[in-house]
Amino acid sequence: MSRVSSLCAAVVLFFVVVEASSNDLEGPVDHGYPKTWIANLFYEALANFTGPMDVGSTACRQQTQMYIRHLKNDSLWAVKMSDSWSRYPSGLLVGTTHQMGVYEECIKVHHPLKGKYCVPSVKISSSTVIDFVSGINDQPQENSHAWHEILGFVDRDNRLRRNVMKFGICIPAACTADDLQVTLQKEFDTHFLPHRINAQVQVESILCSTDKDEYPYDNGYYLTSLLVGFIFSFCCLSTAYHLIIIIRSNNGKKSKMPEIFNMFSIIRNSRDLIKYNRNNDLNIFNGLKVLTMIVVLFGHKFLYFVINPITYGMHLEKLYKEGPDFLLTSMNLIDPFFYIAGYLMYIMLIPQFNKPGTNCFQIVMVIVYKYLKVLPSYLIVMLMTAFIIPHLGNGPFWASRIWPEADNCKNYWWANLLAVSNFIPVENQCLIAGWYVSCLLQFLVIGTIVVYVYVKHRKIGISLIVILLCASLAISFITTYVNQAYGIIRVMYSFLENPSNSMEFSNFYRPFYYRGTPFYAGMLAGVVVKELKKREIKFSTPVVYVGTLIVIVVCTWVQLYGAVFHDVNRPYDAFEQALYSVFSHCTWAVILFWVTMCHFTTGYGPIEKLFNNRLTVPLGRLSYTVYLVNITVMMMIESKQRTAVTPSSNLLIDGWIVGGFRTYMVGTLLYLIIEAPSGHLIKKLLFGKKHEKSDHIGSAVTPNRTDANNATTNTEQKNSSRL
Repeated sequence: MSRVSSLCAAVVLFFVVVEASSNDLEGPVDHGYPKTWIANLFYEALANFTGPMDVGSTACRQQTQMYIRHLKNDSLWAVKMSDSWSRYPSGLLVGTTHQMGVYEECIKVHHPLKGKYCVPSVKISSSTVIDFVSGINDQPQENSHAWHEILGFVDRDNRLRRNVMKFGICIPAACTADDLQVTLQKEFDTHFLPHRINAQVQVESILCSTDKDEYPYDNGYYLTSLLVGFIFSFCCLSTAYHLIIIIRSNNGKKSKMPEIFNMFSIIRNSRDLIKYNRNNDLNIFNGLKVLTMIVVLFGHKFLYFVINPITYGMHLEKLYKEGPDFLLTSMNLIDPFFYIAGYLMYIMLIPQFNKPGTNCFQIVMVIVYKYLKVLPSYLIVMLMTAFIIPHLGNGPFWASRIWPEADNCKNYWWANLLAVSNFIPVENQCLIAGWYVSCLLQFLVIGTIVVYVYVKHRKIGISLIVILLCASLAISFITTYVNQAYGIIRVMYSFLENPSNSMEFSNFYRPFYYRGTPFYAGMLAGVVVKELKKREIKFSTPVVYVGTLIVIVVCTWVQLYGAVFHDVNRPYDAFEQALYSVFSHCTWAVILFWVTMCHFTTGYGPIEKLFNNRLTVPLGRLSYTVYLVNITVMMMIESKQRTAVTPSSNLLIDGWIVGGFRTYMVGTLLYLIIEAPSGHLIKKLLFGKKHEKSDHIGSAVTPNRTDANNATTNTEQKNSSRL
């Protein structure tokens, strides 16, 4: 009996092997997959689709019937509507996210009806149980069944979804998104369900647009336009008057320019902007800020570039396997700004609080003055975002990206003004850069108090700085460990689509108590540098250069190590993540701490000219206004995209250069028209004739001084770094 059983088992094994070999030769087993390819099913559903039928308003039905009649007669306008969108999707297996068609061809139809361009989304799934064993692989196998990439797609957040198709479609303007969704769902059910496939259609109204500007022109629009127009006109008038005074002076006629015109003169503010003192040791921070800002602009360009329509997504997916790892680990790139703010606050407030008769009232004066200096540009950008920018562009994705930002600024402006925007939900925050300004103002309060305590009680002040530094690191470790979170903001596709999808970004990225490490390190660097100067301690040239190289290499390795956490197959280790969350907050702080000590005690020789020159110093002074507008400018550029593009490094770099140039142009305009004039005006209104006192307070938070211990004031100092 046992021999018979063995023989039967051998026969069964033989036929299994033969069948497997046959499958290898003839192709993959279908496991019950449909016999018709998905693109063909799409074409069957959409080939004769002419828009919403028997649904919606009377106007929608009438316009659809008119469209159908004229399409049968090959009327030019009707054929244009039909011709503007594709019915046969392509590139589904290589990560093509959108089938866009021709947006302009649709919306340029005006008579006898208007065309409306919509972007429906269709999610494909199987209505039966199918063997998806090969779905455990991150990448498809060449011998796998093609349908498996669609029905068996496993969303590991590091690949573009193959089971979601988005395509452009043109319908009569009288029909709504709901009308289109109902009609499309019927069509897809008719053609997909017989193949045991569910096709879930979703059409959002904000993704339907015509060539008409549909954002409301409310009172806010007219008031904001009036305000900005008045300020710009007054600046032009002041500049013209200043130019006349200069011409008269050149002709030997002396004229005195009224102070109010002088404040708003673009000539005067431009001179202040480009002033340069090469002997100013603090200029190096302007260079560091410019370098950091350029990289920040590249990162923001990348973030918006990725969420646009893509034709060959596999290029982007290689990022998680082949790098560059910098793009995956640069979410802490704002830390240098916090460090510089901490260092400059310390060295500029020390002489202010050391004056005879200084009391706690000076703390309030510094905080109030700094807040008022930050407010005008901040407020103008919020007003422009809420009421003006939605009217400055169009496109299939313009409304879905710009309008929510505008609505947030209309509803949650108060959080920005109260400097608490980093504590409200991410999806409600007005200005994506608003969290950073809130953190700066919160650090302003903490830093001012700490420096005052340090001046009055040195040991207590130092202890307080060290305690705050240690506490910020401990908070990062504990919260990451307890919440089983990642120690880095992972740049996964869900995060790119919506930052609120990332638990780490929503909860651990924006609050000031998670971002305090570089700020407190900057303040501590001020204490250390002062002590080193006092003892006249200098490093040798080899120590400066070799030490800097070692510190940069080690910290860069730590920074780039975070790329391993994007491996979806890597086991999660809570302790490792908590430990890395601590180290990731220290990378930039350690580099800049070492650079600060070397620079202010010994110097870097000729290398310093890279950061201290006539170009980097003015650009560094623009850092605050550039940061305020950079995300908005990048978003506006990317939101106007009409067609899908193939991602490449050349395309990304070209867009980064263009976007960076536009950002600095807008930032410069904001500085000359709003930032600089408001600074002069606030100082005049707050302090009047006490100009010297006001300058000391201004220098405490916007420093630009060769010797920090002699923080006297001049115009250059007032216009220096904000970030």
